[in-house]
Amino acid sequence: MDDVRWRPGTRITTRWGDVSGPHWAETVTVVRDDPDVLAVWLAAGTPVLRKARADGLGRREGLTTMFTADAVQAVATWTGYDVLRVWPVGRRWSVWTFFEEGTRSFAGWYVNLESRHRRDADTHYAWDDVLDVWVDPDRTHGRKDEDELGQAVVQGRYTRAEADAITAVADEVETVIEAWGPPFCDGWERFVPDPAWTVPDQPPPTVSIP
Repeated sequence: MDDVRWRPGTRITTRWGDVSGPHWAETVTVVRDDPDVLAVWLAAGTPVLRKARADGLGRREGLTTMFTADAVQAVATWTGYDVLRVWPVGRRWSVWTFFEEGTRSFAGWYVNLESRHRRDADTHYAWDDVLDVWVDPDRTHGRKDEDELGQAVVQGRYTRAEADAITAVADEVETVIEAWGPPFCDGWERFVPDPAWTVPDQPPPTVSIP
């Protein structure tokens, strides 16, 4: 059903992480969906699903077992920022535009490297590729979680060739940033959500990503 399109204002679920088992999921509102871009709004205060370690450690407390430790599905609340997520069609990444919770002041961009995008009637799915790129409002940028990508190879999540391919995607992202190409140049940092959009009061249902 990858040809399904959602109208602005439609609520859908975004699910991302591993192909199956505990993962991340949020209820979001569609801002735009066309052959070029999918953009959705994630409001601060939204109940969400999170992947958590079964041993109770935080993600970075056990880096050497990050990709081998047992995981459980947890429920949390998205706080700190409202986020506009933009997926440029055909790219292996999405751009998250951050706004301070409460003031909606623009705080910067975060580029989430990901792949295997697909959708069904009411859900968008993506595989998270560990490595990320942050971009400050002044366009200063850098890579995040390079150590995690290295551990992903050591712990068997990726082969070295797969990790190198992910690093090449980060190179691509940085080239787009340096040229200030889409979607960075598209004015998403000035986005204002429809005041009629309410904050979801329940997290998405727990499922295994098919």
